[in-house]
Amino acid sequence: MSSMSLKTQEIIVSEWVSRGLCNVAQELAIRMIKECGARYSFDALVAIRELGLETVTISKNRNRNNKKSKESVKKVAIAKASFPLPFNGECNGECCQALRQNNGLYTQCLISRKDGKEYCKSCQQLADKSVDGVPEYGTIQQRMAVDIFEYVDPKGRKPVSYTKVMKKYKLTQEQVLEEAGKLNITINESHFIAPTAVVKRGRPASEKAPKEPKGAKGRPKKTKKVLEIEGDEEDLFAALVADANDEEDNGSEVSDMTTDKAAEKAAKEAEKAAEKAAKEAEKAAKEEQRLKEKAEKEAKLAEEKAAKEEQRLKEKAEKESKLAEEKAAKLAAKEAEKAAKKESKKPAKKAPVQDDEEPDVVKKIEVDGKKYLKSKKSGIIYDYSEYVKNGEQVVVGKWNDSKNMIEFEKSGEESEEEYDEE
Repeated sequence: MSSMSLKTQEIIVSEWVSRGLCNVAQELAIRMIKECGARYSFDALVAIRELGLETVTISKNRNRNNKKSKESVKKVAIAKASFPLPFNGECNGECCQALRQNNGLYTQCLISRKDGKEYCKSCQQLADKSVDGVPEYGTIQQRMAVDIFEYVDPKGRKPVSYTKVMKKYKLTQEQVLEEAGKLNITINESHFIAPTAVVKRGRPASEKAPKEPKGAKGRPKKTKKVLEIEGDEEDLFAALVADANDEEDNGSEVSDMTTDKAAEKAAKEAEKAAEKAAKEAEKAAKEEQRLKEKAEKEAKLAEEKAAKEEQRLKEKAEKESKLAEEKAAKLAAKEAEKAAKKESKKPAKKAPVQDDEEPDVVKKIEVDGKKYLKSKKSGIIYDYSEYVKNGEQVVVGKWNDSKNMIEFEKSGEESEEEYDEE
């Protein structure tokens, strides 16, 4: 094979893979938006329409005649429904005449026919493999020959009820009718009626549990997890890649091995992207929870610290107030003691000078074992020892006849205490 043919084949395969990946990405984005709409309660169809995911534009650049100028070629994909719609009893003459499984609804293949051929390339390959030359799921003519609920494909399979598909995609009747109206499709009202379950009579057959084979000793080996799309028997990625293959300008064919590898690669890339998005979302949720717990912990510590500081200041104020009171009490006591000592150091009062020249007659008395001099005229009490020693008439009090006792003066009492100490 010449180098020119190799380059041409590489360009064809590259464009084909790019288109297949683009279709896969479009389908994956639509599914993700629908899932988000179901989880976060918003209209997924409006979001898909506003984001422009119903139509996808592909730009590709080619060099011709070894020139540096690039030509931008734009192709617009055929507008399709955002979710599967049921068979409406009509045939589109411009599309492939084969049926597609389409989540068990058995609807017409929407790939356009080329060169007057009856089937697209993907459906033609399936027809070539069959014995009777009919595609795997039958033709649109066979579907229209019977009632819309009575069709059976060449392998004996029947279409599923559309209510089951609506439940799978979480659709309402209003959403389905609105989407069909955009494509000018009329849907039979019978599709919205759920079929009644048929109850079999008789005793149910008993099932014996199969005996489990004895395994080898030791720790069992880990089995790989298998991912399965619920209710979708048809390989979505293979169908999308086959659709892209039919829309190539040059119409060249690619081997089945290349198709399988490209589809497998596209599926792995989509799966990796979904897993990465899930991990990022989980990581973001954990980080948000960690920051929330950290903020709550810091707020609690700050509150406890503020409470402790408030209690410390309160105890400090109480302690300082108590110390101030004790200091004031001690100072007052010290001042009182100082004043008392100062008062005690004052000289004793002398007896008042008699106005008349008549001498005062005193009598010696003894009270509580101590001797005093008592004036017969005035009842004044003098200090006996002071008078005997110094000749001083020191007044210490006055005699109370009613109480029959001495009423000591303050200075006299202090003097008496001084005498006792001596």
